[in-house]
Amino acid sequence: MNHPRISELLIETKVFQDLDKPVILTSGALGIYYINTEKLVQDNGEWEKFGDDSQAMIAHAVKMAEQHSTFGEVIDILAERVKEIIAGTNTFNTPLISGGQRRDWLFSGPVAAKLKVAHVSLYKDGRAELFLPSYGEKDILDKPGSLAGTQPIHIVDLITEASSCYTIDTNGREMGWIPIIRNRGGKINNLIAVVSRLQGGEEMLANLNPPIKTIAEVVIDSAFLEEHSRFPTRALAYQRDPEAWTRKYLAQNGALSLLPFFDPQGSKLDRTKKFMSRYGEVLRESGKLVELEDAVQSAYEMPLSLILHPQQDS
Repeated sequence: MNHPRISELLIETKVFQDLDKPVILTSGALGIYYINTEKLVQDNGEWEKFGDDSQAMIAHAVKMAEQHSTFGEVIDILAERVKEIIAGTNTFNTPLISGGQRRDWLFSGPVAAKLKVAHVSLYKDGRAELFLPSYGEKDILDKPGSLAGTQPIHIVDLITEASSCYTIDTNGREMGWIPIIRNRGGKINNLIAVVSRLQGGEEMLANLNPPIKTIAEVVIDSAFLEEHSRFPTRALAYQRDPEAWTRKYLAQNGALSLLPFFDPQGSKLDRTKKFMSRYGEVLRESGKLVELEDAVQSAYEMPLSLILHPQQDS
């Protein structure tokens, strides 16, 4: 059941916003509404300055939770959820809170500070740091057993397909926040999400060995969309089966509206490559690929194939 107060705050702070046209999400899938959980912080994007320094970002987020009572409410709710998880099992020794680069830290850090426990900051390049938010010293966790005997509770801002938490790369290696913790000897069984898009992430994590139990404070389900979406019919069709909706949309409309994502100098090219890997064949089969190729060539004076695979340039 959705937490009523956080549901209200998602609307009040414009975390949830319908889009007139789809966009490419981090996973490469299409999204028709934004879930920008970082807007709960209410700092006008100042948090982005600290994207490579978890300690600085957490200090900033703690300050924001003190200055903005509504963000403080969210942190209090998450902290109580952590307490419930700990109370529900007798396997915890010293609890830890973990969060991944970057948006997770906005929530995981203040929760750790609230509970006066250590925080494990996970980085996209595989690094991990351990520190108490109220102190300046930190430990670099670079050894296989550096988290042995610990049981972190992981907090994420948003869960979709959970690929940032766990995935297997083309070389068969386990990647993501969960392997970073487990490879250092940590035992992680619980994940808390501020919001879930209900796009399969929870099910995937539950099928890991050992499984991860996910608790989402708010899920973007049919009841939420019926109440809050400006385009409820479209939103409900998408929510029932995002993959089927996406394939039908692309077959009918093509991908010209997504042209800005193909900018070779843009910051979202990684997600565009994932998008083409997932849906390039749909565009080809529906006859929409050629028009995209022509539009990309015209806009960026570079073939689509070279934008997607720059190593082919010899």
